[in-house]
Amino acid sequence: MSTPTEDIKGVMDVVRARVKELRGRKGWSGAELGAQLDALGVSWNRSVVANFESGRRPAVSVQELLALALVLDVAPVNLLVPLDSMPYRVTLKNTEPQDSVAVWRWMKGEQPLPGTATASARTFYAEVPAAEIERRGHVVPLGTAVEERDDG
Repeated sequence: MSTPTEDIKGVMDVVRARVKELRGRKGWSGAELGAQLDALGVSWNRSVVANFESGRRPAVSVQELLALALVLDVAPVNLLVPLDSMPYRVTLKNTEPQDSVAVWRWMKGEQPLPGTATASARTFYAEVPAAEIERRGHVVPLGTAVEERDDG
């Protein structure tokens, strides 16, 4: 049984809902969120917040997304992907809906997005900072710079 199109969440649907939810948890008005962002150099005010949360402002820039995550005290991935498992569309068209948990793992660099080319898995796993590979307990690939640590 397929999921009705209106039940499939897109990136901006999720960001909007998460921003509104987290702002509410902090007890902030739109003006207060705008002031927090403005203090970081992101020119938002009550009107911009209202327009974004209502969908009249269709998107945020990467810089705005990072500032929102910073002031709302969450990791950026937790603004981009629903916390619960649900159908999620990564792009506006030409991609199959994915389970949001798989998208979360993809965004965190834990696994390729299901349905991507098998050949790209090698690239996906190779493009990880050496410190993260080491943290996960994997062998550091040859030719990868690893910072030397002073353990003493």
